[in-house]
Amino acid sequence: MINPSNINTEIARAAQIAQFRFALIAPVIQDLYADASRTEYYKRVTEKPLTLPDGTVVDYNYKTIEKWVSLYKRGGIDALMPRTRSDKGTTRVLSDEAISRIFQLKQDFPRLNATQIHQ
Repeated sequence: MINPSNINTEIARAAQIAQFRFALIAPVIQDLYADASRTEYYKRVTEKPLTLPDGTVVDYNYKTIEKWVSLYKRGGIDALMPRTRSDKGTTRVLSDEAISRIFQLKQDFPRLNATQIHQ
């Protein structure tokens, strides 16, 4: 059974993350950064590790901040909220049957790549 307090906690945490992300991209959105370009701003902001609202320290690539700007422009603050994996709660482990079938396909067709085998 789903615990409502856990859902509220998760929503509050996601909202905090979205606010944190917005605080980083706000100067770009409002065109108020002092750097010569957006990319320089992104790189400057990500030079040092950042501390998330829960206290976790994270190193971000400057392209992540760039992605957040794009997400915000397309979907607003809601787009900055972290998403749960669509396959959360399901196993991603291959069965023994699938593994043996992959080896058989690779043996029969050595030029097949992983994408072709998956299809």
